[in-house]
Amino acid sequence: MHFQLKPNAAEIESIVRRVLATLTSGGTSLGNALTQPSVPQPLTLSLSDRVVSLQSLKNRLLDIQVLEIEKSAVLTPAARDYCKELKVEIVRGQSAVSTKKEMVMIAEPVTTNPQRLLVAGTPSWMPSITKQLCPKQANVVELSVDDSAALRTIAGGLRAGHQAGIAIVGSPHATCWQAARDDRLRPAVVSSWPELEQVLLEVPVNVLILSAKTWHVPSTCNAARRFFQHLQNQS
Repeated sequence: MHFQLKPNAAEIESIVRRVLATLTSGGTSLGNALTQPSVPQPLTLSLSDRVVSLQSLKNRLLDIQVLEIEKSAVLTPAARDYCKELKVEIVRGQSAVSTKKEMVMIAEPVTTNPQRLLVAGTPSWMPSITKQLCPKQANVVELSVDDSAALRTIAGGLRAGHQAGIAIVGSPHATCWQAARDDRLRPAVVSSWPELEQVLLEVPVNVLILSAKTWHVPSTCNAARRFFQHLQNQS
């Protein structure tokens, strides 16, 4: 009696994937493609933040196995414990070069046409800010990959001729600490509309830092318009 084994759909798909992977990567043998299982690469999150805090990692490590941070980055104890709890490996220094190149690419579009105000941030609703703010008032970068990228864009814009900037970030106080290390930046964290008026009255600020968790599209647009008016009055 003769029996014929028929692979199921999952087995067929697995065989096809291995064959295609070998053919596209220059594999030498079809037999190897059928017999050698592919090695899955760990899911990695790369951050360029100078300070990696628990707040900056919240809701970002789902299914992540490796966290890459800058060699000189400060990792807070709470962030370290959080990674340990989720069994996420921490690697330093390996992503520094590629991350810096990425930040340069992000900053390029905002350096060609300096304006009075530059807005950058991490919330998904950044494109709505672009639609609601007048282009003559502000140059809006639609989306930054993380808080450090937003701050880097603002710093690059100010060096390129923009008068001031607004950074909408997840960790406003950590971002303010980073900004304070740059001699050209005079940052201030603003938590509410009354506080904005007080800051503009008391501090020669050129970078407003808003929390993405407490500010939204209408309030951010109003803050940008008020800041623009303040800058205009100072000119």
